Amino acid sequence: MNRKKILHLATSILITTNLSCNSMITTVVRAEVEDSEETTLSETDEVEEKTTSIEQETTISTTSEEATGTVKAITDEKINEKEVTEDDTKGNIPDPSERTECFELNGPAAISESDDIANGIFGTSPWRIDQHGVLYIGEGTLDATTMDARAPWFTQRSVIQKIVFTGPVVAHRDSIGLFFDLNQLTSIENLSYLDTSQVVDMSYFFAWCRQLTALDLSNFDTSKVLSMSHMFDGASALQRLDLTSFNTSNVTDMSQMFYGSISLDFLDISSFDTRNVTTMSYMFYNCSSLKELTVSHFETENVTDFNHMFGGCVNLGLLDVSGFVTSRATDLSFMFQNCSSLIDLDVTHFETSQVEYMHYMFYGCSGLKKLDVTNFDTANVTSMYYMFYGCADLTELDVSDFDTGKVRTTSYMFDGCENLKTIDVSNFNTENVRFMRGMFRNCMSLTELDLSNFQTDKVEWMQEMLAGTTVLSKLSLGVAIGFSSDADLPEIITSEHYTGKWQNVGNGTIDRPAGEHVLTSNELLTTYQGSMADTYVWQPIIGETIQAIDSLLYVGDTWQPIDNFVSATDKDGNLIEFEEGMVSGTVDTTKVGEYPVTYTNGSASQEIIVTVKENGETIEAKDSELYVGEEWRPSENFISATNKAGEPIEFEEGMVSGTVDTTKVGEYPVTYTNGDASQEIIVTVKENGETIEAKDSELYVGEEWRPSENFISATNKAGEPIEFEEEMVSGTVDTTKVGEYPVTYTNGDASKEIIVTVKENGETIEAKDSELYVGEEWRPSENFISATNKAGESITFEEVTVSGTVDTTKAGEYPVTYVNGNVTQTITVRVKESAELIQTRDTQLYVGDIWNARDNFVSATNKAGQPIEFKEDMVRGTVDTDKPGTYIVYFTNGKATATSQVTVVQKNTNETNNGDQNTDEPSQSETTGESNKNSNGKTSPTTPKINSSDAKSGLPKTGEKKSTAIFLGMGIVACVFVTFIYKKKRGQ
Repeated sequence: MNRKKILHLATSILITTNLSCNSMITTVVRAEVEDSEETTLSETDEVEEKTTSIEQETTISTTSEEATGTVKAITDEKINEKEVTEDDTKGNIPDPSERTECFELNGPAAISESDDIANGIFGTSPWRIDQHGVLYIGEGTLDATTMDARAPWFTQRSVIQKIVFTGPVVAHRDSIGLFFDLNQLTSIENLSYLDTSQVVDMSYFFAWCRQLTALDLSNFDTSKVLSMSHMFDGASALQRLDLTSFNTSNVTDMSQMFYGSISLDFLDISSFDTRNVTTMSYMFYNCSSLKELTVSHFETENVTDFNHMFGGCVNLGLLDVSGFVTSRATDLSFMFQNCSSLIDLDVTHFETSQVEYMHYMFYGCSGLKKLDVTNFDTANVTSMYYMFYGCADLTELDVSDFDTGKVRTTSYMFDGCENLKTIDVSNFNTENVRFMRGMFRNCMSLTELDLSNFQTDKVEWMQEMLAGTTVLSKLSLGVAIGFSSDADLPEIITSEHYTGKWQNVGNGTIDRPAGEHVLTSNELLTTYQGSMADTYVWQPIIGETIQAIDSLLYVGDTWQPIDNFVSATDKDGNLIEFEEGMVSGTVDTTKVGEYPVTYTNGSASQEIIVTVKENGETIEAKDSELYVGEEWRPSENFISATNKAGEPIEFEEGMVSGTVDTTKVGEYPVTYTNGDASQEIIVTVKENGETIEAKDSELYVGEEWRPSENFISATNKAGEPIEFEEEMVSGTVDTTKVGEYPVTYTNGDASKEIIVTVKENGETIEAKDSELYVGEEWRPSENFISATNKAGESITFEEVTVSGTVDTTKAGEYPVTYVNGNVTQTITVRVKESAELIQTRDTQLYVGDIWNARDNFVSATNKAGQPIEFKEDMVRGTVDTDKPGTYIVYFTNGKATATSQVTVVQKNTNETNNGDQNTDEPSQSETTGESNKNSNGKTSPTTPKINSSDAKSGLPKTGEKKSTAIFLGMGIVACVFVTFIYKKKRGQ
């Protein structure tokens, strides 16, 4: 038996006894390699290939099982992902103290429970509150919130001091009170992550966030919101609020939106579109720090409820509601309550025919100097109590046309109107009024009052109706009025002119009443009945009288004694005319001083004082410049003026003398006069230097036209350069249609018309699909075919934009888009697996032979798997056939490589073996494994070993010796035998 057969037999025995084939074969082979010095390279490769094959099968089998297990584990994990509870995730939670303040929350596993106050999932967004009171809200979509079903963090509202959004969060359409009553919240971080584009109801959104000082809501998309009611209600610390991007075009409810935002001193609501709003009640109520509020752009034609809208805005000094449309309004109560800083309020355009409630409307407007309500239609109003309460600075108020037929309460209506001398309520219909308490209370300047039309049979309360009307000396009463004793008409103080009682005029006059009813104030209230209807006045004392008054003059004035005379009566009480003889004393109006003058009528006399003061009249005006064509307004040159008392006075047209011709260049003198004071100024009219320059331009369909790009320059009237403004431009350009569009640029009196030509857009782009193989480089320019610009002119690849990536390390189809302006083309780049292969073989040469690399080449395929021919550039390495040795030659085909071994040997001169005896010298074929001798003694090559690019290195074959093989074989058999005996005994 030869050595190979012994080895194979031993190997078979080992396999049948379940020993490791792989390890034992390796051991045997290694032993043989060490023992044999005649091992050849070809035999080693053969054994290595067989061994490697066994190893690969084992490894592949194991790897496949592991891979299968891994895939199964991954699959199971995905299947069971939704079943994972918070308890299951605890072990993976990082220490909160190691987090950055704004870490990413993207799922339940990112929520720590170990140190958090509370946490959970709201909708699909994870949230947690840490020990520092920070509420973290992670990426996802929130659930609905209402005032009954609040956000989950509401229960911790007194703990939360800060909110941090850690990823994009989509708010629910119903987000009522999302952050309601977070009363310790001071700041919100990354609020731009909150997507409000789907929200319909934002009511109570930040309500009662009492510690929040600033909110930037410039990123809020409110285009779908219908309700903003109570949105910032009670946010009492809020000082900065950015609402500039708010789209309120669909909002219907703004009630109590800023209620109680007492720290806001500025509020920009210029972006508000209120065309669909139906209620604005309490909208700015108690915004007590606001000094100015611009609402002139508000469209209020659909608003029905204005109650308390500006109530409590005590510092609001300027408010323009002249454009408010109130035709649908039913409630104006408390609208301007306690707007005590308002000096002027224009409500002349208010249409109030549908209004039912006007109580407290102007309550506490103590700074108003004038108020015109003559246009008010009050036919449907039912309540007017406290309507003008506390309007202390009003000196006149016309309510004579008020229709009060449906009014049920007028209590305290004019209470505290301290400077009103008359209130015309003669047409008031009070047949349905039940409450009149305090109606005219504290109208301390009121001298006369006509209640002749009042009907009080339904009145229940009349307490203090006339309390504080201390100078009321004329009172007209009708047949349907009655008083309660607590109406509190002030008693008349007895004096030298009045008896302290009321007397009806009867057949007399106001100055000389002759009626039969002479009553104290209390008697008038308690005894009055309809049969006593008349005008009642303070009863005068009859006899010689004279009355005069003090006066004030200024140096240079003329004093006339009659100017200080008031009245005089004879012994019978008849009025008499003034006479010069009644006066004693002189007044020198050229000197400052106080001059006593006595007026005498028989036994009656009165001394008065005429005070002469320095004349404080002044006037100041300024020069000015105009340009031809401008309008000159004399008031613009006026600076100031004072009257004789030194008090500032307003400009009046009568102060000016002189004319200015603004059609001609020149200097025009104008005189401003105030009494004895005057000043001349010069109005200079200059040439108008206004110019404007603009240019024609061309666009292509789909482009945007910017008027500023056609503007070249402009100068003002003084010839100074000015910047472009949108208001300079009139005319439109439709860039969706081809055409020529005239546009006019205007600067004052200068104008320039230009033409904007819109042309067809000639942009094109063409690109092609392509195929690559894994590992190749992809160049976008190679897929580009052609492109043209808007003018139809060819452009280069560099002017085209390419989007999309191609991963040439992975097989697949990759879309790539080529963009040229407004046109695009998407192509597909297919990356295929490379089929490059190269196979070679080993060869043997004799010294002196010619080596040709082609002899070692077997075959090759390109990336597509197609056969390719041998090329010299595939080869790297040389063979020196003049020297015996082993030469390694490298063959390359793209990324595929293979090696070939070329053995150069000396020719063997001993070509035959005489006799049949064994010899220790191997035959040529055994030694080289590359050639055989043929029958005629010549050598011929054996079948060579093929080397390919994916062949593995193997263990060597050996030209084994018989003695070594026999020894090893016997050892292996002995091992097998011992193993067999051991297993048998173990089994027994």
